[in-house]
Amino acid sequence: MSRNIGPAGVSLIVALLLVGLSPTITMPLEQESVEPCNGLSENCDRQYTEVSYPETHNAHSSSDEGYNFLAANHRQNITLQWDAGYRAFMLDIHHSRYSESLENTSFCHGTCSLGSQNAVELLSIIHQKMNSSTRDVVTLLFEVHVPYTHIEYILNMSGLMEKVHIQTLGEEWPTLSTMIDNQRNLVVFIEGGFDPQYPYLHNFVEHGWTTNYAEKNPEEMTCDVHRGDASQPVWHMNNWLSNERGTSDWTRAYIVNDYDFLLNRSLDCWELHGSKPTFVAVDWWTDGDAVNVTRTLNKMDHWSDEIPLRAATDSK
Repeated sequence: MSRNIGPAGVSLIVALLLVGLSPTITMPLEQESVEPCNGLSENCDRQYTEVSYPETHNAHSSSDEGYNFLAANHRQNITLQWDAGYRAFMLDIHHSRYSESLENTSFCHGTCSLGSQNAVELLSIIHQKMNSSTRDVVTLLFEVHVPYTHIEYILNMSGLMEKVHIQTLGEEWPTLSTMIDNQRNLVVFIEGGFDPQYPYLHNFVEHGWTTNYAEKNPEEMTCDVHRGDASQPVWHMNNWLSNERGTSDWTRAYIVNDYDFLLNRSLDCWELHGSKPTFVAVDWWTDGDAVNVTRTLNKMDHWSDEIPLRAATDSK
């Protein structure tokens, strides 16, 4: 028995045929965004040595933590340094004033009688900060006045040991994204010889070099190699002054930490050495703009590039 298809049915069949004959329409996929590494997505595919990091010298020695004016290098502590964007910290490890026990290992400047902080407690703060900011690579440079067993202890007890990266001398450094994905995003340098029992403690003069430090006047600051191996890609641009007494000069920090001064010095050194400073290290970080200087450097591929617009942030 045949059935007649009405006008409505014909229209439906025609519509279906037209849809089948139409060219396939594809919607473009949204480009997958990359989470920033140390503040910029562009940093993620760069090697550790191709990124500039803002660094505080004697990061522990701040007046708000009770350090005497003869020993202080900053007004505000390492928590606030982190919150302002600093991700590299120079720290001096000592025995405590009254004990050489592992648990009393301390961060002091010169002598613990001028101020000290328990090393495990301070490094635990950095551990907490890293856990809340997992897309950052962090660097510590220890000036060492204790056996390496003490460093091992404070890294273990603070939880930081689980994050340490081990770099073989002479091999290329990994990218930031590799370090972050592997959850090995902490680099530890020491002012001390390499010991294979502690492969995560990298001798900083074997793996890199530094400019001079604590000059008396801004005009004396140069890009010359002061110590270390200039053939290595890791380097510290030390950028603080000392006064006649030999202590850190807070009265002129605003001059040498100024954005233009720091940026121009960084570019001059980049031109001379062929690589941007890995670390821009300052005292009195609340005076000046080291964080934004490194952000600008990280937006450039060559020292001669047009300088990007200054980031609208405040590191104070």
